[in-house]
Amino acid sequence: MSEELNDFYNGGGRFARPPQLWTFVFIIFVLLNFFVFMGFDILLPTLSLYLEAHGNSEAEIGRIFGTFTLSAVLMRTLASRLASKVEAFWLVRIGLIGCAVAGIYYAWAVTVPTGMANRFLHGAGFGLASTLITALASQVIPPTRIAEGLGFLGLGTTIALALGPFFGIWLVDEFGYLPMFGMVSGVYVLGVGVTFMLPKIKLASAAPGAPKPRLVLLSRKVWAPSALMFMIGLIMGSITIYMALFCKEIGLPYAGHFFVVSTVGLFISRFTAGRIHDRLGHKYVLLPSLLMLIIVMLLLSQTESRNMLLLVSVVYGLATGAAFPSIQAIAMSSVPLSGRTEATASLFNSMDLGIGSGALFFGYVANLSGSYASIYLWSAGASFVMLLFYLLYYQRPRSGKGTEGAVDK
Repeated sequence: MSEELNDFYNGGGRFARPPQLWTFVFIIFVLLNFFVFMGFDILLPTLSLYLEAHGNSEAEIGRIFGTFTLSAVLMRTLASRLASKVEAFWLVRIGLIGCAVAGIYYAWAVTVPTGMANRFLHGAGFGLASTLITALASQVIPPTRIAEGLGFLGLGTTIALALGPFFGIWLVDEFGYLPMFGMVSGVYVLGVGVTFMLPKIKLASAAPGAPKPRLVLLSRKVWAPSALMFMIGLIMGSITIYMALFCKEIGLPYAGHFFVVSTVGLFISRFTAGRIHDRLGHKYVLLPSLLMLIIVMLLLSQTESRNMLLLVSVVYGLATGAAFPSIQAIAMSSVPLSGRTEATASLFNSMDLGIGSGALFFGYVANLSGSYASIYLWSAGASFVMLLFYLLYYQRPRSGKGTEGAVDK
């Protein structure tokens, strides 16, 4: 942690007491996280509809969305190395500017080649910015409140996930696609402005004398949390990318409402799950979350009414809102401070690979079956595999020291 940040907390020198979680710096990080994900989430339900309207098939839409993953993974892999040479906040700004340029260019990226090129630019900027923001924020969270802090950091993500898809669909319905793309670009420009409100914080891995960061796609030190995050991404991808098309198929114009209502569950879990994890252990968070995901996906595949759709959305919010920060906390607690950028990159790479793989796989599933409902039967199967992996790896008796803090409290 930088001297400036120590001074911010306690006037310099030693901590007289454990630091507060809700400091000005942490609040700004939550706000910045919101801007980063808001631009991303506005496009989740609307871009697939936009591409479909321009004659792209389900498989082609999947390839365009999957390109985002390729560039995001590339930039996350390079994040630690780049941060050792360039100040982290300038890298965040460069990433956000790239996202802003991509946001407005979506209006002309209607073919597979142009769509893939623009998604590549967007993914590169998003991957760089989101990785470094999380790594920087994790350094200002008290170690004893890491799961709670990461959960609250995710409030920005939660609010964006609720407002983004709904706001995107509303903008398209009321004003058309061009104003919507302009809003995406504007959100990222606001994010650039917010970065100037933060004090200088150096990444631990970029400190003088630190070893040269490695280029790591997936870190062995956090391979198990990364595997869980991959499966979370696979499941979430089936919701975020195909929900609008699924609702259109079953004749329920409530795709935007699904994401807004899911915020109820997300908020409840963000305010409770982190504390449960920190005090009791991750099994009290992840076991019920994964069971709920299985049930949610099975119910969703059979949904035909508005009430059922909205009920499922609340439970989906509870499950994912609890699981995501808990998996992050397992990873962050198992590495030193200097390894958090690498761990963050590995987790986000895994999630991006999951979403990208889901975009491709579920696109082909829908194409072959002729139904978007079939996607959620397969997602239920993925949820079961995730639960099985968690039980086998984290809940079986272990001897010796694990590399990831695998033994629960």
